[in-house]
Order: sequence, then structure tokens, then C-alpha cells
Amino acid sequence: MSGSTTHLGLSGRHSINKLARREGVAAATVWRWITRGVRGHKLLSVRVGGRRYIRDCDWEEFHATMNEDLDKSRTSPANTVSAKAVKAGLALDELLGTCRRPAGA
Repeated sequence: MSGSTTHLGLSGRHSINKLARREGVAAATVWRWITRGVRGHKLLSVRVGGRRYIRDCDWEEFHATMNEDLDKSRTSPANTVSAKAVKAGLALDELLGTCRRPAGA
């Protein structure tokens, strides 16, 4: 049965251990991404002959989703330290009745 995994779309696939080594994480981390996910997104895998594999397309989609979520949280003005500092300074000004300009303005 040569090529039996090709028709399943498994020609571009990795075992949990292989993906973990490639990405520099523990196999338990990859397993956790599969079973529990991250921020509501699970890494899809397929089971063939009692072994679990991650297809390249599933990894790429999971990776892109995680990076997209990370980029959103990093660039959100409400989550940046400087934005929080400016907001705190404005709140302090309101309490003290003063009017300070943010640094660099």
C-alpha cells in the first residue's frame, strides 16, 4: 500500500515529536495545543494507525491564527504600557484639577 497516506492529504505532515523539535517546544506543548488549544483555537491533527499527525496546512493555519491574536493584543492601544501611563496621568490630572501634556506633545 505505497502512497496510502497521500490520498488522505498526509504527504506534508509531522508527528507530534517532529513538530515539537522543529518549533523548539516540548511534545507536551504540541499535545496541549491539540487537546486544549490556545485562546479558543485548537491545533487540528489526524490519527492514522494509532499515531497522531499534524498536516502542514493545519499547522500553518494554527500558527497564523496565534500570531494574528498575538499581534492584536500587542498593538491594541489599551494594552500598551505607554497608553496605560498616559491614561493614569490624565486620571491624576482630573483628580488634582491640573492640565499636563503627555511627554512629547
